[in-house]
Amino acid sequence: MTHTGIDLKDNPEYLTLSQAGKQCGVGVRVLQELIAERKIVDGVARTKNGHAYLHRDRVPSWIQVESILAGMYRQQLDRVDKAMKHLETDVEAVRFDLNEALADPDGPIGDDLIAAGEYSRDSRKTLAGALTTLNSEVMALTVVKRHLAEVRRTV
Repeated sequence: MTHTGIDLKDNPEYLTLSQAGKQCGVGVRVLQELIAERKIVDGVARTKNGHAYLHRDRVPSWIQVESILAGMYRQQLDRVDKAMKHLETDVEAVRFDLNEALADPDGPIGDDLIAAGEYSRDSRKTLAGALTTLNSEVMALTVVKRHLAEVRRTV
């Protein structure tokens, strides 16, 4: 990322994200997201108050943006798949404990069944934590999908 001490507003070498978006056919929100996710780094400069500008020679093409977003979407699908598999494993363990408790009501309650109802600081070890992780990964997936759809509509 380029850091400059010059006022980018008056520098003809740098474009606002709105101008860059018009040049490559992509919305400002998409460019902001790609910069925030560090998918676009080359040619990015920020003003003192944090506004991003792109060097006019480094504005990505529509095809580059679409390719970046398609890759991000695929990566996010993989993350959702991983979170889903983790949740399925946790649910299966809770189901096993529940079936044992149903079969032997006088027996002990299994650790996974107990943990399913407990809050833990290490939420990764609970069913609720696995569900929370899945939820956040799906939300991130929908954001990337929305950006990808927006870019593909501009063709």
